[in-house]
Amino acid sequence: MFKRVEYYEDDVVSFFIHCHHLADWLPEMYPAKYQRQALQKFINKHDELRICADFCNGKKHCRIKRLRSGSQPDISNRHWLIATYKPEMKKPITFFCQYEIDHNGVSYDALKLAEDCLRLWRTEIRRAALSAI
Repeated sequence: MFKRVEYYEDDVVSFFIHCHHLADWLPEMYPAKYQRQALQKFINKHDELRICADFCNGKKHCRIKRLRSGSQPDISNRHWLIATYKPEMKKPITFFCQYEIDHNGVSYDALKLAEDCLRLWRTEIRRAALSAI
């Protein structure tokens, strides 16, 4: 079902909030493998995860006092394309959306940033799993 294009921004925000909250969930789910302080150090080592953390906390708290990345990231550009529409189907045939996150004057493609964050978390989860063997 096609939603108003503005609703897709909620999906972008939701991803980054949930992605950042892995740092809270992992120690609760697997306390023997993950310590909160170690995960905070892991986040702070990676620009992508610091931007994710500040984006997440900015969306949750409006303004954040303690920034990890230097400035509060936010969605800066939104691009939507609906190529065709068939009235009998009541939905678009082609839909494309792209979001950018502005941080310190640099625009990041939100999908690429999300994929990079996910890759970093997967690597960390695999590392912890292997170290427990």
